[in-house]
Amino acid sequence: LQGNQSFICAGFDSWGKLPTGLYRQNGYALGNVDQCRAIERVRMQHCTFVEAFPSELEPLVFGLCVPQHCRPDFVKQLYWDFLVTKSVRLMSTVEQEVLCIRDEEIRYDAAMVTAIAATSDFRAISVIIGVCVMSSTSYEVITEILQRKPKPLYTSFSLIGNLRNILQVVPRVNQAHYKSGVIDCLHGIRSLSMIWIVVLHVNYYLNLVPWENDHARSEYLQGFMFALMQFSGSLAVDTFLTLGGMLAAMSMLRALDNTGKINPFALFLQRYIRITAPQAAVILFVVSFAGYMGEGVFWKLNVAIIKEPCMKNWWAALLHVQNYVDPENMCLVWTWYLSVDMQLYLITPALIYPLWRYGKRVLIAITGLALLSITCVITTFLIFKFRLSFFAPGDIVRRYNLTYYATHARMAVWLWGLAFGYLLHRTKDTGIHFPKRFWITGWIACLVTIGTIIFINFQIHTMTVDSSVIDAFYEPLSRSAFSFCVLWIILACVNGRGWLVDEFLGATVWQPLSRLSFCMYLLHLLLLVMASVASGKSTSHFSATDLFYRIWGAIGLTTSVALPWSAVFELPFVTLSKLALRS
Repeated sequence: LQGNQSFICAGFDSWGKLPTGLYRQNGYALGNVDQCRAIERVRMQHCTFVEAFPSELEPLVFGLCVPQHCRPDFVKQLYWDFLVTKSVRLMSTVEQEVLCIRDEEIRYDAAMVTAIAATSDFRAISVIIGVCVMSSTSYEVITEILQRKPKPLYTSFSLIGNLRNILQVVPRVNQAHYKSGVIDCLHGIRSLSMIWIVVLHVNYYLNLVPWENDHARSEYLQGFMFALMQFSGSLAVDTFLTLGGMLAAMSMLRALDNTGKINPFALFLQRYIRITAPQAAVILFVVSFAGYMGEGVFWKLNVAIIKEPCMKNWWAALLHVQNYVDPENMCLVWTWYLSVDMQLYLITPALIYPLWRYGKRVLIAITGLALLSITCVITTFLIFKFRLSFFAPGDIVRRYNLTYYATHARMAVWLWGLAFGYLLHRTKDTGIHFPKRFWITGWIACLVTIGTIIFINFQIHTMTVDSSVIDAFYEPLSRSAFSFCVLWIILACVNGRGWLVDEFLGATVWQPLSRLSFCMYLLHLLLLVMASVASGKSTSHFSATDLFYRIWGAIGLTTSVALPWSAVFELPFVTLSKLALRS
């Protein structure tokens, strides 16, 4: 210290120290990252290692502060040699490079060069988008001042116009059945399903956070609330697939009634542009700039997990075929749903036109396809002895690839929605008239079915029910049963028998959130990972309050980012595609 060597003490002091609670799954000793990085006399780096004790104790995640000129692999080898003398070994699962934080200049790798070359440089991206937005916005403001009618082409990128379209609230029209072409309850169903998906992934990605009381999280994972939020939450995606089939059928049948024909190419192109434009922007951000958005202990590791598949399979993601091309390395893995949706939408005209032309007889073929999909999932489960519980032994990755991401395994609920869309279209002017006791019985059956699905789900995932045969039948049948419940709710609301449920789901407050649901789905997981680990340099304490805070924080953050993202990357291209196809 007298020799002005205090930086040595500061570096050593920033090392991790053996934590208390090792016997309660507290295996994190990350040290003080900021103190290590603040040393100026010698440029330092913070490296994290995972150590395994020769006992049943939890592995220890230990942080060291070492000079930056030492390469991570060299530091790892020195530390390995030291630990061997203490009967402790390192657990080497990833490259040490992604577990070291140091001063780094922006490296212009292939991804960065590609992203920059697309618009000359990063500033040009902002300039081009900014010029379009500012010019379009200014044009709309000027036309409003001059009280002239603006041209849609020139206002396509208008921030004011697009935000107005997203946030506008259309008053409800009292109607006993579907007439206007707007089903108000869909806004609530879509919004709540999106919120459920966010809650699902907040629970799923709790393992990204270094908890000092990980035993509390482990106990929560085996509780009913986790089963409700996590395992049953995957049914929310089936809701979107069901609605997708229903709305696709209704729009195509309406076009056939009006013109007697549909243009599959135009329909597919418009949907492709709407989905792919904001998705491409997210992929560009991930492969180029996401790595520089944080300096958390585990940030580089998680960015690499997200970025590397996009470097390899970005083209499959943009063509929406990645769920079959390379399901184990999907770019933005949660966008598997977009691949399924696009593939099903592509084949929908081949089912809708015969349905419009020949009527109810085609419903037999649609039902047969749905049952074939269900049978395929059951057979796959039985052949490979797949289990649904994460606590059961089995190949989870293979199960997801064959029965979760695959379009043929998920198309049953889409087909149920498609058939239901035909029913709504045929009864749009007359409605469906049943005695009141029928509707009450239907509501009771709907609520009992949903409760049964959730209860059995909890029993299966907590290993109370331990049977691969039950798992095989439960997986596809529960999804179809839940889809029927969603369709029943829509049927009741459309025909004026939704009562308080219709008032709640059809409330105008859901409309903006419903319009943002696509961009929210596209962005929520990336934002969740960023919020969890981008700046994380210390442990957290798990509690119900913390979980509640994370859930609402994720919903708020996702909504806040999705709003401008939709206004800049989604709605402008929707408008341009409509204008191009119209011309």
